[in-house]
Amino acid sequence: MIELVDYIRLLSKDGRLVTAEQVIAVAGLDLEIEDVEVAHQALIEDSQYQDIAIIAAETEHYFYSKKFIVRSYATQWVGVKDGKLIETMADYIRRYSSMGELVAASNFTHPPYNLEHSALVGLIERFDQTAGCEDIHFQLDAQSYETKSEGYFFSIKTMTTTYAKVLADHDPFEWSA
Repeated sequence: MIELVDYIRLLSKDGRLVTAEQVIAVAGLDLEIEDVEVAHQALIEDSQYQDIAIIAAETEHYFYSKKFIVRSYATQWVGVKDGKLIETMADYIRRYSSMGELVAASNFTHPPYNLEHSALVGLIERFDQTAGCEDIHFQLDAQSYETKSEGYFFSIKTMTTTYAKVLADHDPFEWSA
């Protein structure tokens, strides 16, 4: 497993989580790991490898370096990889709404989501159609009434529509002491 650490760190720099099999293939090694959780536990007993983390997906385990990837990103990455895009996005939105923040729709055009700008328009309907995600709402950006992709998502479980509208009506040049 030690042979894989440098590759895991290298791929983590680019925001990628990898399975042991993927790293073994990239490294060109002839290595087989029977139980990745046991191998990971043995690896992190050495303090120089404690940045290597493991996260379980539905069918596989993924490795990443905590030097380059935080746990919340890894969780989102796995959710998207497992085909739970809408549920993963809803969890992300709820997390920020609970802190009193809106989530810009454009956040989902970046990793781990990588949605096209045009795909943002239909998201609110997808939230409404996904069981357990009906609490996710959309507030247009007060500065741009052009499209339904220019705005913010929030959860009505932790934020009112009125408050979301106030937050969306911000002036980027406003300054307060």
